[in-house]
Amino acid sequence: MEKDRINDTEKSFLSEKKRMDKLKVLMKYAGISVFEYFPDSDRMVLYNEQLEEEKGIMPFLGQLGQICTIHPEDVQKMREFLLGQTLGTVELKLLEKGHYKRVLLDALQKEVGDQSVIGCIRDITEIRKREELLEDKARRDSMTGLYNHDTGKLLVNEYLREKRMDASSGLLMLDVDHFKNVNDVYGHLFGDEVLIGFSGFLQSFFRKEDILIRTGGDEFVVFLKEISREALEKKVSELVKRVGKLTFSKRDFVMSCSVGVCFLPGGLGDYSYEQLLEHADLALYRAKIAGRNQYAVGEKLIPLDTGNKGETAVKLLMDETMEKREFEIYFQPKISLHNYKIVGAEALVRWRRPDGIVVRPEHFLPFYEKNGKIVELDFYVFEQVAAFLEKTKRSGITPVPVSVNVSALHAEDPQTTRRYLEILEKYKVDPGMLEMELKETDTIRYENIKDLLRSLQEAGFHTALDNFGVGSSFINLIADVPLNDVKLGRGFMEKCEKDYRGIGFLRQMIGMLKSLGFQVLCEGVESARQVEILKTSGCDHVQGNWFSMPLSAKEFEKMLFLPGEIFCRCRKNEEHSTGGEA
Repeated sequence: MEKDRINDTEKSFLSEKKRMDKLKVLMKYAGISVFEYFPDSDRMVLYNEQLEEEKGIMPFLGQLGQICTIHPEDVQKMREFLLGQTLGTVELKLLEKGHYKRVLLDALQKEVGDQSVIGCIRDITEIRKREELLEDKARRDSMTGLYNHDTGKLLVNEYLREKRMDASSGLLMLDVDHFKNVNDVYGHLFGDEVLIGFSGFLQSFFRKEDILIRTGGDEFVVFLKEISREALEKKVSELVKRVGKLTFSKRDFVMSCSVGVCFLPGGLGDYSYEQLLEHADLALYRAKIAGRNQYAVGEKLIPLDTGNKGETAVKLLMDETMEKREFEIYFQPKISLHNYKIVGAEALVRWRRPDGIVVRPEHFLPFYEKNGKIVELDFYVFEQVAAFLEKTKRSGITPVPVSVNVSALHAEDPQTTRRYLEILEKYKVDPGMLEMELKETDTIRYENIKDLLRSLQEAGFHTALDNFGVGSSFINLIADVPLNDVKLGRGFMEKCEKDYRGIGFLRQMIGMLKSLGFQVLCEGVESARQVEILKTSGCDHVQGNWFSMPLSAKEFEKMLFLPGEIFCRCRKNEEHSTGGEA
């Protein structure tokens, strides 16, 4: 009875030629199905390809919220479309076989007397997939498949704006160590292989929700959502270890990377991707200073200087290492060639990181010299030596003079000598127990260096010229510089082992220096033959691994207890984490 009533009140468009013609136009397109909605009875009719009624739903809008085939977000869009409140096409998501497909709804323009809404449903799922694929491709780096920098920045900033206030996160900046050498040695094709392999590793190593970005060249950024500080550091530590195990087509290539870490604790807001990246970049710079193949964590988020990144990095590094007492002083004994007894030592600085790794000075001193922080480091080392001399004297050990390195930058400050004397006064140490060493190249470069050396000598310090023989013209000026000792660079010993001319030149040089009243020491002594050459050439003292590697303060203190002469010993480098001379 109900069906008969519906047939009496509805006039289907299939019974009229005009509407049939309109339908034929719609049906030209593959993948299009037709629907008809009757507002008066709230009935939706779906037709099959033969234009036969396939399914009728009544009431339709009345139960639209319960029809599970329509995505919940699109229910209101469907309602407004059928009631004529939305003009034009509408895109919806419909559930089919467990997956949502994308469809486009379009309605024919109603004419006077039309009792229904006639339209078509077009499946555009594949079209949208292709569009999304092209859009995603435009958002990614063409080589690695990671997000490009612009997209990554956009995604991270979007997350930072919308994240919970208590959610913590982390941003890593990664750099392939010595990547330029990879291209130079193995070629750019292999360089591309390394970048692609590294990117694939990152994708497998991090979570799907993390944002992986190639910022350019061999630099990458990873943003980790909702992660604790402990979990972040554990993840990065494992990352550095795993990278060293990656294999490539060139079997002799071993990869390593440096990582700068910026941690954003929960409760901190208003930070952007650019700010986090700047802090991570600073931490990466510090990891490189420390020798690479490791990570460094920015201890806290602070306002950064607008100037040079390196200056900021070194300043923070300096402050932290001083505060945490991470710098250690090592002593390399100086041996007399007359009786093979210890006559002094050179103080060498080492940086021992919290993870136990000892960083050699060539990995961080150049940065200190470049940024002027070497001056404060010199004073720090000097005070540690003064404290050591005071301690050995108090312990009943006969101390020996210790030489310390002095940067030529000290010559710019007329108060340098006074500050050194104030440190010695604090520890009650005689200036004669300290020898102040300046490099030959530094001495040539500064006009006022003679004033500094003269001031130090007048205060009771011994002065020495380090690494003599590196400069090309200083031999003409040496007689005018106030010095007590001259240290021959290791280059002299290398020449001696090549030919007899080198030995002859060495003997002449030592004789000339001694005739000017200087005491001569040769550094870098590595063999018994070198010892014999130097002894017969009239050299006074030697320093090098043949007698002793650089020793910790405790080890050197024990050595000073040894009676009699120091016998020659050639120790292998691996016995000491510090390696050879500075």
